[in-house]
Amino acid sequence: MAQRSSSRPPFAWTEKDFGEDVLPDKRRLAAALQEICRHLVVTTPEGVTPARPTQAQAAKYLHVSETTLLRYLKGERVPPEKGAARIYDTACRDAGGGQKLGITKRKLLELRARAEQERCANCSRSRDAVRAAGQKLRALQETHEEFERSAAEQDQELRNLRQHATALKQEMQLMKAAQPIPASEAGPRKSPMAARPATLLPVPRRQGDRQQSKNEALAARSVGRRAEELLHGGRPDSILALLRHTAEAYAPLEMALLVRLLRTREQAELADNLVHIYARDRTDQDVVRAALMLHEHQAVTDAEALLRTAAAHPGSALSRTDGSGSPR
Repeated sequence: MAQRSSSRPPFAWTEKDFGEDVLPDKRRLAAALQEICRHLVVTTPEGVTPARPTQAQAAKYLHVSETTLLRYLKGERVPPEKGAARIYDTACRDAGGGQKLGITKRKLLELRARAEQERCANCSRSRDAVRAAGQKLRALQETHEEFERSAAEQDQELRNLRQHATALKQEMQLMKAAQPIPASEAGPRKSPMAARPATLLPVPRRQGDRQQSKNEALAARSVGRRAEELLHGGRPDSILALLRHTAEAYAPLEMALLVRLLRTREQAELADNLVHIYARDRTDQDVVRAALMLHEHQAVTDAEALLRTAAAHPGSALSRTDGSGSPR
């Protein structure tokens, strides 16, 4: 054993094999460090300078652990800039000059910088995949948050529309309760129409009719509010929902006033849609009364359009009168 150990050349421990996963720049740096370490004149803490220093003695001489030095020489780890400079300076001092080392300090540090920047292709692909997955996750999170905001806005809008519909129905009940019963309909009645609530007949107004003026004033206030809601509805589906609620809840007088107000504000499309929906969804009696109210307020064209739409629309108020027995 002693003969085999003594036959090995000095610094044989610096000759390291590189693994297949060690990249080219790291190989070049490790090979340069192996060559530099062969010029060390290792001195133990006791002041002894062995002719065949071991790897452990060299590591202690360089003030690093033996495992760290091993990884430097095998290209498994890139030393920090100060560590590489310390190894070079120590070997340069022991060799008596940098010309004997076969490499300059600047060249060694350049090798170290390139080895540090060198990246495994698989690692790069993995980092790119992680980065792409992170970007996709952030995009999905933003989309999810947008969906949640949209759902909350639509839910709030639906609640607002329901509140409007409820308020309109209550307002209509109060207005119908305040409308007078014509003298011709006073007293006991046996006709099927007796159960219907009393509404204002579409007859020409008489000069000084205070009840009529009061009803129109109430209707005008309601119409003004609804016109503002329609004009500032924003989204088409919201405006359509408001038109449907309006057609369902408004009395003929209110409908006529709202159509005139929309025409005055140059909102022809809203007025046309309201006339169409009212003719389609209301009874023949409501349609006829609304047409008379429009005619009374000099909206002859809208009155004719209301009657024509109701008569021509399948299943509309007027086209159902033949089978329902409602008065024409």
